[in-house]
Amino acid sequence: MDPEEALEAEALAETARGWVARLASGEMDSAELDRFKQWRAAHPDHNRAFEHQRALWRALGRASAPAPGGPQRPRRLPWSRREQARVPRRAWPRIAFAGVAALAAVLAFPELMLSLQADHRSGIAVESLTLPDGSAAVLDADSAIAVRFSDNERRVSVLKGDVWFDVRHGDARPFRVEALGGVTQDVGTAFEVRRERDSVFVSVTQGEVAVRSGTPASPLFLQAAQRARYERGGPALRLGDAATGDIAVWRNGELLLDRVAVSDAIAAIGRYRRGPVLVMGSVEKAARISAAFRTDKPEEAIDAIAQMSGFDVYRLAGIAVLRPAR
Repeated sequence: MDPEEALEAEALAETARGWVARLASGEMDSAELDRFKQWRAAHPDHNRAFEHQRALWRALGRASAPAPGGPQRPRRLPWSRREQARVPRRAWPRIAFAGVAALAAVLAFPELMLSLQADHRSGIAVESLTLPDGSAAVLDADSAIAVRFSDNERRVSVLKGDVWFDVRHGDARPFRVEALGGVTQDVGTAFEVRRERDSVFVSVTQGEVAVRSGTPASPLFLQAAQRARYERGGPALRLGDAATGDIAVWRNGELLLDRVAVSDAIAAIGRYRRGPVLVMGSVEKAARISAAFRTDKPEEAIDAIAQMSGFDVYRLAGIAVLRPAR
């Protein structure tokens, strides 16, 4: 490599390190995220440099500081004096207790049922498991699986959340992951299965899988970087490809939101905090969220999403409440 090429390579590496630092900061807004995507797609060397620098950052196990001049962190917004004046001071403990008790009653039953069905559940952090056959299962925060291995098959049911599997080879029994009536079967691979309320998303990081949605249709085969989605009783539909390094990035403490509805963005962030996040008022007309956050900084992410969407944030007894700004 001649001196000019070396200078160009170092300049590209420096730019890539800058983007890694911005993503790690969790403070990228939609405009900056778009600029990053454009830079990354402009040339294959850009993507290779970014993947190399991100791998180095992950190996070091530390988040880089945000670049100077980046967006300021939204501050926590307190109750206004006018709102405090509306409620007598002595009534606050009773109101808080009643609200928390009512919320607990509403949430308790489905959580109890999930606990009865699940063999493994994660809390507010990512959890790694070794399955009975030696395969790895990595559960995102607030996720649950049931493991049903037999002489004929290795079956895991994703009951809630997001799970990444790295399947151990050398076992003649098929490895199958069930969610919402559909089944994803390993064909020698590592892949992610994300279960949402009405949909399941499958993404492959290595090898190949066969996705069956529970309909008579033929299976949909996916290879590395390919993705699919299905609903209960519907066909499996192929989605646009994704860089394998962008699949299941929550394993590394990253959360990338790309044109996500506000309600879905709040739900994604809410997995990483102990108390619930409630939204008062309609968010249907709010702009979709494109941003990058750190999963270990959920409060900052909530404040940022609220600011992007025109909401104020109030916190009481571990509950975060978003309501339209006045």
